[in-house]
Amino acid sequence: MSLISPMGSINTHLASQLDQTWGDPQAWSAEGWHWTHLQEVLSHINIKVTGDAALTPLAWFFQTVATKTPLPLRRILVLGCGGGMLEREIMQAGWAREIVAIDLSSKVLAVAAAQAQALGLTGIQYFQADMNSLPVGRPPFTPGSFDAVLGVASVHHCANLERLYQDILCLLAPQGWFFMNEYVGADQFQWPDHQIRHLNRIAALLPEHLMTMRDGRCKKHFSRPSVEEVVAVDPSEAVRSSALLPVLARYFPQSAVRPYGGSLLHMLLAGVAQNFAGEQAAPYLRSVIAAEDELCQTGQLPHDFACVIARAPANPASMPDHCVPA
Repeated sequence: MSLISPMGSINTHLASQLDQTWGDPQAWSAEGWHWTHLQEVLSHINIKVTGDAALTPLAWFFQTVATKTPLPLRRILVLGCGGGMLEREIMQAGWAREIVAIDLSSKVLAVAAAQAQALGLTGIQYFQADMNSLPVGRPPFTPGSFDAVLGVASVHHCANLERLYQDILCLLAPQGWFFMNEYVGADQFQWPDHQIRHLNRIAALLPEHLMTMRDGRCKKHFSRPSVEEVVAVDPSEAVRSSALLPVLARYFPQSAVRPYGGSLLHMLLAGVAQNFAGEQAAPYLRSVIAAEDELCQTGQLPHDFACVIARAPANPASMPDHCVPA
């Protein structure tokens, strides 16, 4: 387990703000659960992505990898690791021998490192680094040295997607794997009017007690936040989220993309998901899941979330000119 070290160019002002916003992973659910805290929602996502309610997107990725590449993988890079749950799951499942994990928040990296150390997971290294300017060429960010790169709820914080995808191609071994599970909806949560209208129509049909937050506020009238409000919390939040998949296609043209909705549930259940956890609320939860699913399937709403499996080319000559793996 390495010490957390800053690598490459670091925006110290942004890093400090991210320490405040994301430095304590438990604070994310302190005011209430979110949509992915509900097993019913997770099972629905699993079905949309993997076709199996019991098979998670992450397990699906490694199941797919195992059809072509023996597990455990030698080396993995995790982008924007946050509190470290992803790399702990990977190591405990035996899917990788070594993981390099980065985040811009040194505070949350310290939390992740402590959790890994408490579990005796010795194969993880943590570094403070920025996805917008990965320190390619500086060990351990050696070109061609990673079997897989993973971005889960992190890549939508990257503004320079073109450079990130080029850097990932540099860092991956030939035919290395790239996996994302990401928000791909409207930039900085500037959802279109019709999406907000659908959200409010469904919220209006739900009992008040289901939409009441722990602080007593009732979520019944939704509106999009202003860009200024989003930036005040996190300037990197969904900064180019809508471009994430279109730009990816230019660098990884053979990507397998599995959209899974979230266009209503992400907002509707934020801070109140705990109210939908019991059997009495189950019919309501199933109804809103079905409503979102139908709106997405009929093209009335976009999918705001998607999983992706992509691969680097087999031929190093087709890699970016500035980086051919050794």
